[in-house]
Amino acid sequence: MGLIGKMLKIKLIGLCLLLSVFVFAQNLDEKKSQLDELNKKIDEESKLIEEVEQKTQSTKKDISSTKSKKSKAEKKIKQLKKSESSAKSKLDVTMNKLDLANQELSNLHNLCELEFNKLCLAHYLSMIYPEKKMDTKLLSTIIQQTTAEIFTRDEERSGLEKKKKKGTKIYEDLIWTRIVTNKKKKKYSSQVASLNEKLTSYEKENKAAKQRIDELKLQAAALDELITKLQADVLTDHFTFKFSTPKLIWPANGTIIKQYGEQKSDQYRVSLLNNGIDIGLAEGSDIFAVDDGVIAFAEWYNGAGKLVVIDHQNGFHTLYSHNSKLLVSKGDKIFRNQVIALSGMTGSAEVPSVHFELRKRGTPVNPLKYLE
Repeated sequence: MGLIGKMLKIKLIGLCLLLSVFVFAQNLDEKKSQLDELNKKIDEESKLIEEVEQKTQSTKKDISSTKSKKSKAEKKIKQLKKSESSAKSKLDVTMNKLDLANQELSNLHNLCELEFNKLCLAHYLSMIYPEKKMDTKLLSTIIQQTTAEIFTRDEERSGLEKKKKKGTKIYEDLIWTRIVTNKKKKKYSSQVASLNEKLTSYEKENKAAKQRIDELKLQAAALDELITKLQADVLTDHFTFKFSTPKLIWPANGTIIKQYGEQKSDQYRVSLLNNGIDIGLAEGSDIFAVDDGVIAFAEWYNGAGKLVVIDHQNGFHTLYSHNSKLLVSKGDKIFRNQVIALSGMTGSAEVPSVHFELRKRGTPVNPLKYLE
């Protein structure tokens, strides 16, 4: 095979490795293990969605029930207002009748007193002037009739007083019931508002979980596709797996903020595998090539942001993610300690940092074992 053929073969191998280097290992058993891990995360997120949906349905039922109570309270308030109006009208009629009865009773008392005075005068005159004896029978009859009328009207007035008292109690009870019902309605309105906030929170949580599942499923699908490809065509080339020196230089001057291996993720609520180390440092700091090699990739790559991949042409690749600026291009020959990028927080990075990975035939290895 000529030199051009060998170089082409190396580039093709580098391309195949690059397809898997950011997320998946090329070892078939490891890929299957990673797929199982992804499916486990999907199951966990699915259970979370199921729990949230149960809470959502329960909250919707509570909202429906509370709205029903509020609606009933509103109808009751409407009915109470009508009853209040009717009771007030009846009470007004009773009070008017009572006022009239009191006035008529007062008039009858005055009339009776007047007739009684006339009768007394007639008796007095009869005693003074016996020869002019006056007929008092008519006056006595008038007084008797008036007295009987007073008793009758007094009974009517007493009945009206009782009716007024009863009507007043009914009216006041209706007002009190409406006030209590109105307080309940306000309480139901507040509960509905609170439940709607809770429902919105659950819906957001549900949506976020579904988005995480979609992302995990995309990763699982890509991994499954890669497994199928690897099962059909396994790379068999051999490399030296040796660097120019026993130990590699550090890719940046900073502090490790995420170690290699399993890490607890607040975003996914599960443990995720960190395939490298994350070094925190000021934005715009120099990022160094840990050893000689050729740039296999230098551009934006999904969550990695601005990514540099170096093929060290010995079976190892190194990755440098989240850069703010790339200083190399694909195909460039680079050397140990050369500045290849400036640090940043592109992609999924939350703070200025560089995510550094060391991969042996695509499989992540702990870089701390190789760094000086």
